[in-house]
Amino acid sequence: MNSGFSLKALIISIVVGTIIIIFFSWASGNQFDTSLFPVLAMLTGFIITGFTIAIISKGITIIEPALGSIIVAGITYFILPSLQIKGFTEITQDSDWIIILMNGVVLTFLGAWLGEMFQHGEIVKEESSSISFNWGWVFAGTVFGILICMIISIIVNLIFGIEPLYFIIPFFAGLFFTGIMVGLKSPGITIMEAGLAGFLTITILTSIVRLTLVTEIEYEYIFGGLILGYIVSMLGGFAGEKIQSGKEKKTN
Repeated sequence: MNSGFSLKALIISIVVGTIIIIFFSWASGNQFDTSLFPVLAMLTGFIITGFTIAIISKGITIIEPALGSIIVAGITYFILPSLQIKGFTEITQDSDWIIILMNGVVLTFLGAWLGEMFQHGEIVKEESSSISFNWGWVFAGTVFGILICMIISIIVNLIFGIEPLYFIIPFFAGLFFTGIMVGLKSPGITIMEAGLAGFLTITILTSIVRLTLVTEIEYEYIFGGLILGYIVSMLGGFAGEKIQSGKEKKTN
């Protein structure tokens, strides 16, 4: 497998990553008085940067995410504080920005790993009819689910404003789409991976909502969200398996 350096992937990822990170930071930062959710939105942009590098480049990508994340972090360090976005006003120390951006560099590699999973994790015909379980796809589905839900949440908040009820839409839409992608891309019959990825995703996202939007979540909503999230992800995985089977029939 080719592991050569891709200048094209690096340049595109820097441009795309910088635009997305600045936009996500601005879109969420103007909606919140505290920095937690805007920082999470910004870090989501770094994951997208790594994901973009892995999808565009051929073979294994190591150097590109490293250089891309450092360059994007440097650009963000100089641009973002100067915009004086409301959600970031409590971040006053340069060292805090450096720590946040260091985490962004780490998450870029996570995004690159996710991109590699989606690029090179195509189905294997000999295994496509067997039931299998792969923790790699559970974690990939969890990262992808959080990524999709964060993107949809940022867009919904930008259009409708801060309303906890509206988070239901990105939660379940993201979980269903995550299930489809896991079922479609992973080898074998992997509906269980999709369901477990949904469970982990809804757990993490519920924690984010609790810390950023509401002072209390009733336990009925917590358990209901976990159960429904698992079911929606399983349904998405089932749909992905059906799409995968349809593709196999066309190629045979």
